[in-house]
Amino acid sequence: MTERKMTPKGFLHKASGKIGAAAFLAQHRQWLETGELSQFTSPILAKLDKGEVLPTPALEEIKVVVLSHHLASETRKAEAAMEKAAQPQVRKNYIVTVYNAKGEVQTRKNQNTGEDMDLRETFDLSSQAEGWADRRLFDGASDWFAVIEHTKMTDKDGNPLATTVMRDDAIARILRAKKGPVMKSRPQSTGKLSFGVKAKGDHFQFSRG
Repeated sequence: MTERKMTPKGFLHKASGKIGAAAFLAQHRQWLETGELSQFTSPILAKLDKGEVLPTPALEEIKVVVLSHHLASETRKAEAAMEKAAQPQVRKNYIVTVYNAKGEVQTRKNQNTGEDMDLRETFDLSSQAEGWADRRLFDGASDWFAVIEHTKMTDKDGNPLATTVMRDDAIARILRAKKGPVMKSRPQSTGKLSFGVKAKGDHFQFSRG
């Protein structure tokens, strides 16, 4: 047995065995006097040495101290895990949204729930964002277009860097990829958007920049 590897949980588990209180305390005395709980357990052992308390009551008192410490430690761990889970997740680099000519965010059916979901997705890589936009536009209506926005980079006016992907360009890229050798082309950008997307409730409004 390696005393340095003893933990409060392990101590409590071993304390429920058949070994006598005096022998058990003697076996684990080094951990009780030098471990993380020594400041609480050493005074009890001192009373045992002076004959002020018998081994069995001393062990029971020590078990209460160890259990309280263990429960407090587990509570702190649980609170830390909850706090970490509640923290916002790291944003991905790109967000892609599909609109129609009226500036309305387009939707699709969720295959599992049947609910309408916005055609909006986030990605770490620009190639992933561009590929997703092309596929959505290829399957969409004639007036659809996509906007790829960078979530962490802005222009000089503080607006997200954005690229507009037109449906005709997306279709041409997909058809070219199907006919020719496997090559990946980057969607052509129309440059800086001449409009801003403003959300208000479930409706999107476009305003000239």
